[in-house]
Amino acid sequence: MASVARNPGYKRISRHFLKTCGFKLLSVDETAVEAVVRHPGPTISDYDVYGQPKLWNMMNLVVSGRMFVHHQPLDETGRTFRDFEKLTSDRLTFLVTSEVCFTKALYDPDVPKSSLLTTVKGGYIGNTSFNSHSLMKTESNELLISNVNQVVSIDMETRRPKPLPDWWKVKYAESAKKFESYKLERFPRRENTSVYHVKVAWSDTDMNNHATWSAYIRYAKDAAHHAVRTGSLPDFEENLGKGISKIQSHYLGECLEGDELTVYIWEDSGECYQLKCHIDKNEECIFQTIISFFS
Repeated sequence: MASVARNPGYKRISRHFLKTCGFKLLSVDETAVEAVVRHPGPTISDYDVYGQPKLWNMMNLVVSGRMFVHHQPLDETGRTFRDFEKLTSDRLTFLVTSEVCFTKALYDPDVPKSSLLTTVKGGYIGNTSFNSHSLMKTESNELLISNVNQVVSIDMETRRPKPLPDWWKVKYAESAKKFESYKLERFPRRENTSVYHVKVAWSDTDMNNHATWSAYIRYAKDAAHHAVRTGSLPDFEENLGKGISKIQSHYLGECLEGDELTVYIWEDSGECYQLKCHIDKNEECIFQTIISFFS
């Protein structure tokens, strides 16, 4: 695997920059392991030509709230929610699986979204992996997005999974009991699908210099629109008009700036219409996602 050079400004950005942008930690319940942050909502640039939210930007908004909660000091000792700063001081965390669910309120232009509340909850804890749950709501408590992200703890030197420390597992064992591991199974790539090619740009990368979790969704969406122009997804635009309701993603590898990816996209018209996407790098699958739509 490629080496990681974390941006040295990572903690500065999460602690200070987001605070100056209007992020404010409202409450922390250390028994329930739950925190609430108020933050700005989407702007006009977060909507596409159809007037629909750019879902990759909505995903980034959710993760910004989670990042702030996980890195904002709670007191003069510098400790943070879930002891996340201490936990990640000697390791990296790589996203493995994710589910993002969107409500119709997110698509409704009449629902006020200038200021939002994101609740971050501690989740499942395993030997080398754990997850976090986020709920993004309006100030009037209307749900817009729910998200669970499961990450694996990675040793910075060996680049292999690193067991979570016993002190952390013991401290949060009780709150973790009501959550489950979020697992996804790989699915076979269909033959004769639409094919789209993309090169990872510098602007697609995160503070670990990898393509962001949301960039893969943009690649899938761009591939779908490309497939429409070639006649490969005859039912996509009709279903897109109803809105995307859920994105389930499986991150199987990593990619860096300059990597060339092959994006395969196809329709699955079973009980409910879905898009399936499979992304290869050097003929090896690094990402799969299932995109569901409102009926």
